[in-house]
Amino acid sequence: MSKRKLYELVNEYHIGTELSCAEAMFKACNEYYKLNLSEETRKMFSVMGIGMQTEHSCCGAFTVAVGIIGLMTAKEGETDVDNLEGYQMISELTDYMLEVCGTLHCMELQTLKSEKYDNPCHAIVEAIAKKLEDMLSNNFFTSIRINSRCN
Repeated sequence: MSKRKLYELVNEYHIGTELSCAEAMFKACNEYYKLNLSEETRKMFSVMGIGMQTEHSCCGAFTVAVGIIGLMTAKEGETDVDNLEGYQMISELTDYMLEVCGTLHCMELQTLKSEKYDNPCHAIVEAIAKKLEDMLSNNFFTSIRINSRCN
């Protein structure tokens, strides 16, 4: 893993750039966890920013974080119903977002106020990155997979 925190990479890719929240989260996770995901994969996630490009859907950074959880927790040959670890993490991330922000809806998130940033999306993406890193590093089995990938 990088010596920097995941949220620091997310901020680097998001603040002062043209990248959407989803693209910033994807690029930061790809680098931080040394996932070596392809340009094709980046393209797939790129349209998830700005509430699936409509502002009327779920936060793009949250959506990418859910995808990363799936990638990090799904085991070869198992179906999604077998991924209880992933479901628990997604539930925890969802609960966290609803507690902190009150919604997952992009348009509503954009109306929130941030003491740290002019753009509330920067604070939201940073919060998601912090929570994601915390969850993935505190989960025993996921930590083993992350460490084997990053060493």
